[in-house]
Amino acid sequence: MTNTPSYYNSPPYYRFLIKEFIKEKLKKAEVIDSDNTDEAIFHLEQQGYDLKPQDISLLKEWLSNLIQFKFLSNLIDDHSEDQIEEVIIHSNSWIQIIGKDRKEFFQVFLDEEDYQFALEIFSIRKGALWNQSRPFQSFQVSLFRKDWRISMVHNCLCGGNPSKVFLRAQGGKSFTLESFSLTDGQISLVKECLNKKKNVIISGATGSGKTTFLKALIEEVPQREHVITLEDTSELRPTSPFATQLLATDHQQDQLKNFCHYALRMRPDRLILGEIRSSEIVPFLLSINTGHGGMMASLHANSALDALHRLCLLFQVYSGQMNIGYHDVLKLVCQGVDFVIHIENKKVINILEIKGCEGMTPYYEMWN
Repeated sequence: MTNTPSYYNSPPYYRFLIKEFIKEKLKKAEVIDSDNTDEAIFHLEQQGYDLKPQDISLLKEWLSNLIQFKFLSNLIDDHSEDQIEEVIIHSNSWIQIIGKDRKEFFQVFLDEEDYQFALEIFSIRKGALWNQSRPFQSFQVSLFRKDWRISMVHNCLCGGNPSKVFLRAQGGKSFTLESFSLTDGQISLVKECLNKKKNVIISGATGSGKTTFLKALIEEVPQREHVITLEDTSELRPTSPFATQLLATDHQQDQLKNFCHYALRMRPDRLILGEIRSSEIVPFLLSINTGHGGMMASLHANSALDALHRLCLLFQVYSGQMNIGYHDVLKLVCQGVDFVIHIENKKVINILEIKGCEGMTPYYEMWN
């Protein structure tokens, strides 16, 4: 192993015993305190091992990287002024930090075995079942004085390569509509959409700023309105005391599709779906076609026009009614969706006002 960290100079047998101690705690649904590395050292001393001061120091440093991610904490602290947007841990020796610039760090932080073990400890501490049976997990955590959305991909999905972790920063700086390069006319149009409770889809690629723009829209909603947000992780975070947040879980009854049904019984003034990905498209699209206004959602799409067709495709796939003609679904979409706003690199690229459709052709007015 090249560039081996100095803490690997500690006796290997001590590290083995400490990892066995941690594994036993995990089996008992206990986890060593992430803020305290003394417990594991004390365990060795109780077993009769006479640890030298230098060994204790090295073991504590190793443990702080294993159970506290100190190697990552140090990198984030060093670049805290760079407005970090995302951190990608590609392996035990390769980390990318993405913000204003993209920075890459090549250094062995843990050996490969310890790296995988560190991720397993982390997932268990956060209450996430992450293994070969559940190889993908996504959840929200507070780490290093920041809130993050964490996505973990198990190495069983990586073709023999190490497991990967994606940390997307949340919260922090608030954005207004003016932050998205809108013209004065577009800002007036968007505010008018909100006042008239138009149904709006925010489209864009991953990391384009869809959620951030959706949060800016929510801030423009009158605070006395009952806003209900539906998400799988808490990102929108409406500040109004009259807002209701529903967060999906792994339980079948707590899926976004079910939440769409529940929310309509809660007398919402506005219903906001964090992101349309799958079966939640069915109750959402049916709702906007049965008189519910002020509904908003984000959607992965390459353009505003592509968003309309993606909504149709998702509805056909997840409604279980593939015999429904595409033109019928497109009509349903164009009747219910009033505006599509497309975002790229945190800038509004175009705004489509949907007028209707004829056959396979949607009609719209573009506000650029």
